[in-house]
Amino acid sequence: MPLIAVATLLAALAASSARAQEASPDSPFRELMKGAGLATDVAPPPDFVQQSRPPQEPDSIPAFTTPPEPPGKIKTAKELEAMDGDLEAVAKRHDALRAAFAPSAKAVAQAAAAKKAKSRDKPARSGPIPTF
Repeated sequence: MPLIAVATLLAALAASSARAQEASPDSPFRELMKGAGLATDVAPPPDFVQQSRPPQEPDSIPAFTTPPEPPGKIKTAKELEAMDGDLEAVAKRHDALRAAFAPSAKAVAQAAAAKKAKSRDKPARSGPIPTF
């Protein structure tokens, strides 16, 4: 039971210190919290900060709104097939360039050789697995 009382007291102090920060500067509650060391006076921001801020508070952005539709028209099936063909042609051209690039071809060959050696080096197990 004492643990609940301590937790409640700590929560009340935390809430009161947050409330003291929001209270007006001449509030007796704020003065009490400042005396207890739970509130301070906030210094005004430097000049360069004040100059960089807009003259008026910006409008709030509403949450959970649908984004606007992207500009442009919807593609037809023929246009989509043409785009797909273009992308496949570029992919084939890049595959050919990669295959002709010596370090890439060497890396692919080494990976294939390592995979083949790994599968060849596995010993065949026969019988039960020993336990210690």
